[in-house]
Amino acid sequence: MFRFSEIEDRHFKGFLWSGKLDEYMDEVFEQFWELSPFGQFELVKYVKEKSVNPSLGVLSSTFGIDKEDAKRFLRNPHREFYVPVVGEGERLVRGIAIKGLESVITNHEHLKGSMEVIRDFLGSGFGLFFDEEFSGESYMLPAVVSLYIENPPPKAVFTGKIDKEGNIYEVNGIPKKRALAQKEGMRLIEPSYLDSVQSLKDWLDADKYHIPFYITKSKDNYEGELQSFYSHLTFEDPEKTLELLEVINGIPKERLVVPTGQIPPEESVWEDIVREFYTRVKEIESALGAREVLHIAMNAPSALAFALGAVFGSQKPFVFYHYQNGNYKPIRVENVRSLKERLTEYKHIDHQLEGEGKELVVAFAIAHHDPVASVKEFTQGMDSTLLVVRHKSSGNVPVEEMFEVAKESASLIQDLRSDKDYESFHFFLSVPVPVAFMVGVAFGCYNPGYVYNYQGKSYARVVGLESIRRIREEGGEVSP
Repeated sequence: MFRFSEIEDRHFKGFLWSGKLDEYMDEVFEQFWELSPFGQFELVKYVKEKSVNPSLGVLSSTFGIDKEDAKRFLRNPHREFYVPVVGEGERLVRGIAIKGLESVITNHEHLKGSMEVIRDFLGSGFGLFFDEEFSGESYMLPAVVSLYIENPPPKAVFTGKIDKEGNIYEVNGIPKKRALAQKEGMRLIEPSYLDSVQSLKDWLDADKYHIPFYITKSKDNYEGELQSFYSHLTFEDPEKTLELLEVINGIPKERLVVPTGQIPPEESVWEDIVREFYTRVKEIESALGAREVLHIAMNAPSALAFALGAVFGSQKPFVFYHYQNGNYKPIRVENVRSLKERLTEYKHIDHQLEGEGKELVVAFAIAHHDPVASVKEFTQGMDSTLLVVRHKSSGNVPVEEMFEVAKESASLIQDLRSDKDYESFHFFLSVPVPVAFMVGVAFGCYNPGYVYNYQGKSYARVVGLESIRRIREEGGEVSP
């Protein structure tokens, strides 16, 4: 019989993954223990990914398990992971974990003792195979994460020891392992920040993550307003959330704040802010598997709020906080689609329509500054139709009505858009920041047009809807 162990590892891998060993799978498994750890790992990975299986009898004999466990070995879920190993050379050892077996199967028999501790914690057997020899117990945490947690964080490696209750313990070589992970473009999640496997699972496998996100026109010294915002958040223990988000998911709390400073009227500056906001939102979404619920507050112009709402355009729930009299009051948007519903009556807004031009100028007059005269002066000479939107009652819009005001405003614009094919849309926003953001979410960025900001004596065009759309389509990445 041909000795497969005599083939060099790189050639063995090439033959295996090109399918040239498929018809010899029984013979390869009969010689499993003669292969190197690399060959054993690649063989198990190939079987799990390609479903090119040996016979159950051969598999049972190779691993000393019954045929039912052999079936589980072939059918049950698997996951690859890394073990950072330092000492005699630093490297990431590849591992593959197979869930839900009766037995404990491994190609590293010298680790069987610590694997029994993992079995005690899990209450079931498993398979663990590695592509290199190593010693020690720091593999235990990465192995358990792969076997027990459904949503491990991307581009992260774990190290740590556990006991049979799932408590996590420190291990040696952390600085070198941290440097190794960074060299490989990954993050080391260190055991000193973790309490137990169960608390780690509770975080990583959560259905939703409530995440604070703050935009402020302050450039520096915004810590006081940020802490005030945090103190009014409607979910439990924001500080713990911020800590776990940084330690486990690699997003420091600084990434959850966009300090704009006083924004000049140049469109490129506004576009950069919109891009930076969207980049950070996408970072959060990627890190948390799109299970985030953002809790957003803004100390910024309504024009920026509209632009950020347009680029945000999320289908996921969010909470927007309105700052009023020293408090942040939440406006919950559980169903974003409801912001875009078409309505047949308007209970909270009035509107006036002037002219029959090809471009729709939308002037919101729902705040202290009445923009209508300034808007008319600014748009003089345009071939436009002017839509003025007002709140039905004078004074501040009650927070509890802001969602309905935004919803009705968005529906009104949709009605006008369906009645006439306007060439472009122009938004002038004297309106509470939450309303501007929600109207932006509802309107989106798939029509040509511009957003304008009041610059003291007149308006300035600050961002184009087509630019916002381009930022969304490009994913928001900031150019180096």
